[in-house]
Amino acid sequence: MPVLRVVILWHQHQPFYKDLVTGEYRLPWVRLHALKDYYGMVKLLDEFPEVHQTFNLVPSLITQIQDYAGGTAHDPFFRVASRPANDLTSDERRFALQYLFQANLDHLIRRYPRYAELWERFQGAGGSAEKAEKYFQPQDFTDLQVLSQIAWFDECFLGEPGIKELVRKGRGYSLEDQVFVAGYQRELINRVLPAHAEAARRGSIEISTSAFYHPILPLVCDTNAGAASTPGLPLPQNRFRHPEDAREQLKRGLDLHEQVFGLRPKGVWPSEGSVSEEVLAIAAELGVNWMATDEGVLSRSLGMSFMRDGQGRLPDASAEKLYTIHRYENAKTRMHLLFRDHAVSDLIGFVYSGMRAEDAARHLIHNIKDYAQTVMVRGQDAVIPIILDGENAWEYYPESGREFLRRL
Repeated sequence: MPVLRVVILWHQHQPFYKDLVTGEYRLPWVRLHALKDYYGMVKLLDEFPEVHQTFNLVPSLITQIQDYAGGTAHDPFFRVASRPANDLTSDERRFALQYLFQANLDHLIRRYPRYAELWERFQGAGGSAEKAEKYFQPQDFTDLQVLSQIAWFDECFLGEPGIKELVRKGRGYSLEDQVFVAGYQRELINRVLPAHAEAARRGSIEISTSAFYHPILPLVCDTNAGAASTPGLPLPQNRFRHPEDAREQLKRGLDLHEQVFGLRPKGVWPSEGSVSEEVLAIAAELGVNWMATDEGVLSRSLGMSFMRDGQGRLPDASAEKLYTIHRYENAKTRMHLLFRDHAVSDLIGFVYSGMRAEDAARHLIHNIKDYAQTVMVRGQDAVIPIILDGENAWEYYPESGREFLRRL
């Protein structure tokens, strides 16, 4: 009896926002996504011990989480959100109005009536911080500072003592409330990496890695590699060829994971899914057992079309090639390869945000079974690789993204 296996890989990454000269973080997204996504997506699996997923944690993201957890990371958004409203300068008040509403309107801001009220007031001034400043009193700024942070807290944090009371309070926050929310963030971020380590130890998840600073490895090896995938592509006048740098990027990533999680990764999601034969050889030499990339790479490598019909199904020959685990062999290099099902992965990332969680989960399961059928009717096992960013989709879900995952 053929078996259908679903591989789910969540790619968790953020650019390296730290200015190495000043030590300041330019943007707050590592901190905010650590509060909203990274912890909750792993802890959800506590409810489903038979479900196993893969989390790809980019090493430079890990180091930034460590900075926030250790209290050494500072970003201007957090600084303005934490400063007493009465002490804000005019520039800081305008900064708060300009940037503390940077959240999804329907699913984060409107979840909190007072936050939505303040947003409407800001919009009433034409969305101009300079014009809106005179309409905001110190209490308005304190409420904005507190709610702009709570709005990013994962659902599993909202029921905790202290936070639950602040959510119920809704408005009229005090300086003590503001100080509590600012300080509590560090405690919550401190849970992120240990939660992954514990889940990996018990076998609930596998943790894979990427090159340390998320470079495009084939181009680090050789910028002329661009012409291999895109014949006729204009190449840099000065060729860059440093495979030793690519090797060091991968090695540092593997080493950091082993240090943080106590396990050395066996799998790699290469930045942007970019692979080359040189990259596969380097990875294999470093002990990597599998790599994942996109179906487009497989299509170009095999010279065959992966065009789908109106229901998203692949032709039989294409489905047979995509829905399996490939093994690459060349000289001493051995590597298992998975190729992302682009259509299924994009349903989660871009389509299901407009559907009820239950309907979306039912639709996904139906499509997975439907797409795999052309392989399974031939008596062959089918492997459906679902690979996508694990950070951004959930903020756009009308219900909690976690509820979609529970239904799934």
